[in-house]
Amino acid sequence: MNHAQRFRYAIAGLGLSLGLGFAMPAAAQQRAYLIWLDPGKIDVAKIIGLPPAQNSPENKAEFDQVLQISSTRTPEREKAAIADQYQTLNRFLDGIGQSYVDATHREMRLLFKEAQVEASIVLLSVRRLTSRQRPFTVWNKVRIKPCPGGRPDGTSFPSGHAATAALYAELLSEAVPELAAKFEERVKSYDESRLVCGFHYPSDLTAGDKAGRAIAKALLAERAFRTRFDETRPEIRKAFGLT
Repeated sequence: MNHAQRFRYAIAGLGLSLGLGFAMPAAAQQRAYLIWLDPGKIDVAKIIGLPPAQNSPENKAEFDQVLQISSTRTPEREKAAIADQYQTLNRFLDGIGQSYVDATHREMRLLFKEAQVEASIVLLSVRRLTSRQRPFTVWNKVRIKPCPGGRPDGTSFPSGHAATAALYAELLSEAVPELAAKFEERVKSYDESRLVCGFHYPSDLTAGDKAGRAIAKALLAERAFRTRFDETRPEIRKAFGLT
């Protein structure tokens, strides 16, 4: 099976697993569909732990924090948060005023998409361990008003958006260390959008961030991925106007 076929199977497998409500064992999911990492390479559950219990004081404090942030959002911040619902490299870069033209930097786009798919598959296993409700679905004297448009379903923990942002930042910083601080600032704003819309709790974001960084580092430690990454590095730097 060549690389393109593995990627197509990974995409199909991710959709199948989601459709089955994670019915398959985690190891079976990963063994069939992971592109780069070996099954069990990362113990995400150990890295991120579990969220606060639903009725705990910690969870209540987090709810109040999300309520405060979401209820005081401005129209401009809400608009940006809605745009940040797109979990793509292009949207991540838009947030720092850095975009690439469609149909250019093909290898860069493909590599980051593969890494994102890898992260999504790894997170499937840990999401089976928790059924944390999203903030906007919880009644706690008052309701959190979510942003207009599509509302995410499934468990709130960990945040896939936060994992994706951290993954992007780690990989981009490896190729373009000159802009590492800029990428990290974008991680913060991308994550904050999930609070602004009432879609996640702060601990969801912290867990997602830890997972995304661990996955990025594991990928970079894999010889096959590293070789591909190093081959793509000149194109990544060119996308930022660097050599």
